[in-house]
Amino acid sequence: MADLTHGAVDSLLGVLSAAIKDEAELLSGVQGDIQFIRDEMDSMNGFLLHLTKSGDDHDDQQRAWMKQVRDIAYIAQDCIELYMRITPSHKGFWGYVRHVPELVKTWWPRRRLANRLRDLKVRVRDVGERRQRYGVTVPEAKKGNKPAAVLHGAKGAADEARGAFLLALASLGMDAFLQALASVAMDDDDGAGAEKNIAIVVTLLPEDLRSDKTLIEDLQAVVLRHGDNATICMVMEMLLRALHVSPQGQGRVSKEEVKNLVVAASSSSSSSGAGADLDLLKQVMLLCYSKLSRDYKSCLQYLTAFHEEKSISRTSLVRRWAAERLVVKEEKQSYEEAAEMCFTELLFRGFVYPVEHGAAGNKVKSCRMRDEVKNFVDGISKSENFEGSRLPPHLDNQFRIRQMVAKQEKKLEKEKAERGASGSAVSLNICGVSLPRKQQGQGQVGKSSVSAASSKKLEKSIDKQLKHFRSLPETYRVNVMDLGGCKGLKKRHLKSICKLQSLKYLSLRNTDVPDLPHQIKALQLLETLDIRQTKIRPSCTKRINNLRKLKHLLAGDINHSSCDGSAPFSTTVRMPTNISEMTDMEVLSCVQISRGSELSELENLKKLRKLGVFLPGRQEDINDLRQAISKMGGRLHSLSIWINTPCADDVSLDKKDGDGTFLHLENLESLSIAGMDKSGLPSWVDEGLKRLSKITLCNTPLAPGKMGTLSKLTGLLCLRLHHGSFMEEELAFRADGFIALKFLLLESAATTKLTFEENASPQLEKIVWSMDAKVTATACAPGIEHLAGLKQVVLKGLLEGDSCPLVEKAIAKHPKHRAIEMIIGVWKIVAVTSTT
Repeated sequence: MADLTHGAVDSLLGVLSAAIKDEAELLSGVQGDIQFIRDEMDSMNGFLLHLTKSGDDHDDQQRAWMKQVRDIAYIAQDCIELYMRITPSHKGFWGYVRHVPELVKTWWPRRRLANRLRDLKVRVRDVGERRQRYGVTVPEAKKGNKPAAVLHGAKGAADEARGAFLLALASLGMDAFLQALASVAMDDDDGAGAEKNIAIVVTLLPEDLRSDKTLIEDLQAVVLRHGDNATICMVMEMLLRALHVSPQGQGRVSKEEVKNLVVAASSSSSSSGAGADLDLLKQVMLLCYSKLSRDYKSCLQYLTAFHEEKSISRTSLVRRWAAERLVVKEEKQSYEEAAEMCFTELLFRGFVYPVEHGAAGNKVKSCRMRDEVKNFVDGISKSENFEGSRLPPHLDNQFRIRQMVAKQEKKLEKEKAERGASGSAVSLNICGVSLPRKQQGQGQVGKSSVSAASSKKLEKSIDKQLKHFRSLPETYRVNVMDLGGCKGLKKRHLKSICKLQSLKYLSLRNTDVPDLPHQIKALQLLETLDIRQTKIRPSCTKRINNLRKLKHLLAGDINHSSCDGSAPFSTTVRMPTNISEMTDMEVLSCVQISRGSELSELENLKKLRKLGVFLPGRQEDINDLRQAISKMGGRLHSLSIWINTPCADDVSLDKKDGDGTFLHLENLESLSIAGMDKSGLPSWVDEGLKRLSKITLCNTPLAPGKMGTLSKLTGLLCLRLHHGSFMEEELAFRADGFIALKFLLLESAATTKLTFEENASPQLEKIVWSMDAKVTATACAPGIEHLAGLKQVVLKGLLEGDSCPLVEKAIAKHPKHRAIEMIIGVWKIVAVTSTT
């Protein structure tokens, strides 16, 4: 806990230093309060540094005191940042005169914050005196102990060792490996089989442990003492991962700890059965948990807020951790980068497991915890935070919100099912996905409206939650408000939420909120605003113009799978008018351009790495975008462009005379273009884009000659060619091309032939081919047997009863055809009910 508290105090000291420099702008007396808080927190920080060096074994008094320091540090930082944000900046007499109206307007909120700072001064003094009053002392520093920030930066050899370990697991086949472990029983007649399975375990151990016969015997003892139960699979997997955390031994389970585990397993084996296995699993989890740094433990405990979720979005989770400041960041590192490292660590150690991967399979999109891990973390969270049988307040409040949304979703699903069963309905099922039902004489019911009674209940549940937040002390920090999927959300609810000025993360995704209130400008510390899949009007972004701390603005509702010449989404918000002043902006996703000059302002966003723009198709807008892309150069990691209306023949994203120096997008990893139906893929997409791993095109023609250029992209993992992107009869993959490609999607009414030469696309694992139902009988895929890594083929667009005999015949020639999953996605009516 010391490293986490030290990080909070260190961050506060930086804010305090900046505030003292601007003392001329502070109300009378506030500067003195800030100076006192800074001096006290500076002294506490020195004490915390000693605690950090002493390790993580702190007694209850030290932990309780550090928790108080951390809480007050966060509260003070928010209060001072808000005060500085609403205090107009002015220099000299005329500057003061010019800002008099603004000073008068903000006098009352500044006065309230000044009073809060005065109260915080008293609390800081009390916390300092409390340490002396209860004798909280500094333990002796452990030799060779390093701060957590150093441990988090494991790179180079450690990363290579982990990669080799995971590759070994994959090559052995983890499912078969775990089944082999589960089948090991205490059978004297099958000792050779047991030794063979243990030998598999040995091959996965770090090199310095393989030769330790005692350790191997201990591991064998753990496996053999527990019989045929799937729990032992989890035990061995987590233990192996903990043993292989780092070749330097930082945070890795030691030999002595394995021996102690064996002793514990021996004592638990006296009570055989599932209970003994669960006891062993709990001991292993406790051992693995003890190897995490304090901030990583806090992030793991935060997952208790997602007990009701079927899966947890990686990006959302990482941003929430960053907003809560649960991670300790290194120098020149952002909180989000530190949170990403934490996610990678928890994933590797087995505390969470992947639910969904990206199309290329190289990145986890969502995850969840196993029930056993969930119960363990829930118990740890309650015991470590002095809350008895309750979760700590910040976790309890997040759990309340997500539980409310989960209950709403269950009620709506039940209501929709009852309504669907009572009337005439025709449901269309394509590749296992049920499309919206239609009733005679009525419109679409897929996005069914909520009944009046249900709407009232939903509003009451939201009112109840907001009433709870209003009852919290004024100094309580609410950093995250995730209302994603919440129905019944009204503008008055948002007005109430906007009073929570410490908010850093606000998600309204997939809600029925109609508008953003003017009060949203009070959220001066907001870093993430997610308004995807909402009906918020385009002009509402003018109300967030003053949110200078905003890092992630996420809007729109993109669906490339429905690209058929229409817009990929129905509505989205406009780009904020003073976007150039939002200098912290990192992600600007799916915003509408209403005037060309907005694009020229993007040059000032030095931290922008992900850009998604929706253009009306005017020539001047395309020119401005091309020049903006050039000036941003290597900053962009992701670029998405959607054109609403057809462009003129001479409009292109290619470099033109007058653009100046065209900087190469050397760090670009993802490119998506929709609507460039005349000019196609720009010429600057070439083999020079070494890091480009994903390309998505829709209504943007890919000329046959351009395939040769794309085939030389050594980092390309995913290629999606939606409607209107490839119109030739044959799509050919030549030898030695697309060496890294893993995922291919093709939607084309004209293409009837997919050709793969020998040594073409050796890593290709999945093909999704959507074709015209009229050509299924003649569609073929010669050379598909050359794809050594092929695992799945999905054929979409067939009519009921149809098949692709030539494609099926080609797959049958594959050496591993029995292991290839083939899915036929047919259009068929699956349910018809009467009108009664």
